[in-house]
Amino acid sequence: MRTNVPQYFSYMYGTEYEAVNNIISGKHNHNVPCAVCYTSTKSVKLMIPARTSCPSSWTTEYKGYLMTNYYDYKSNKVYECVDENPESIDGSEGNDDGALIYFTVSTCNGLPCPPYVSNRVITCVVCTK
Repeated sequence: MRTNVPQYFSYMYGTEYEAVNNIISGKHNHNVPCAVCYTSTKSVKLMIPARTSCPSSWTTEYKGYLMTNYYDYKSNKVYECVDENPESIDGSEGNDDGALIYFTVSTCNGLPCPPYVSNRVITCVVCTK
């Protein structure tokens, strides 16, 4: 038993890909590695949802899918653009169900359609300049 743990606390979990096999095969329940998008020659990074290419004069770093935690979880959402060919931590498949990320699906209720398409997984692109 741990000592000196406050009465009200929150555990920190690794993050797992969840319900992704229909688009990204072989990654369900695998842990997501930490990643940093770094370039020594560019000073601005931009993530654009609902696109797969960057504006002219910008460089495409990668494209993929917009992901976040489950829609019904009562928390602030942080949306991440996950590479279309994601990596996972070797030997990490485990189904711990700590922190989970899911594909983000669009709705035309409050989002402009196009570029969004109702009830479709949202793509994204990360650009630098």
